[in-house]
Amino acid sequence: MNITDFSDFKLIAESLGDHIFWKPLELSEIEEVSKYIDKLNESKSWNRGRNQEKGALLEDFAVYVFARFQGVEVEKNRRPTDNETDVEVTLSEIFAPEFMRQYLSPKIICEYKNKATSSVDIGMVAKLAELLPSRGSKIGIFFSINGISRNGWRYGEGKRKKILLKTGIPIISFRIDELRQLLDGRNFYTMIKEKIKNLYDEIDDDSPDAPSTGHIEYKKRMLEIKIILHFVKCKIIDDTDAEKLRKK
Repeated sequence: MNITDFSDFKLIAESLGDHIFWKPLELSEIEEVSKYIDKLNESKSWNRGRNQEKGALLEDFAVYVFARFQGVEVEKNRRPTDNETDVEVTLSEIFAPEFMRQYLSPKIICEYKNKATSSVDIGMVAKLAELLPSRGSKIGIFFSINGISRNGWRYGEGKRKKILLKTGIPIISFRIDELRQLLDGRNFYTMIKEKIKNLYDEIDDDSPDAPSTGHIEYKKRMLEIKIILHFVKCKIIDDTDAEKLRKK
């Protein structure tokens, strides 16, 4: 194909597979990544005195994974102002497909959580979301042992969905065990795309997260304002009825 203008250049980028933009593991590298993951799983049993060692291990693993993007610059422990970032990934803007330009470029901020007894919580999600614009980043990614707390629209999981709705910023998360898929030939860039697509698909379903009537949180959740607003939106009740329902 003859390249005569930038449109031709973009067409070529869109026709290429994900392996062009994130280099899959070669046979000689699988053992190295396997050792990282095994060591991180082993670290779940380490005492608090080894927290710094555990954090460094997770950070090094994150750097290893992100450094496989083509034409990338990976920095760790950046402290541009008062906020330190764990890992900053600056992608090449010379040759990138549309998805990468729209959601990932020019910079990804990756934060890691190395605790084996807790998940990424609301506070961590909110802090990352606040940090991203100041660093010129469109997306935040967590690497952690246990992932983001809870599911549906509750806790850390709910917070990241609300942030996407309010700001358009996607925040996704990878548990270390999920990254074992890289050992089977999965492409990390493909996995990122799937995570982002799934997040958008989840918020497209804006029905309230209501438990069954026998659930221990049923009364509390039914009193949440989102439930009533959903009834109004669906024209099941009007504003007057909504106020009566709140009181009732």
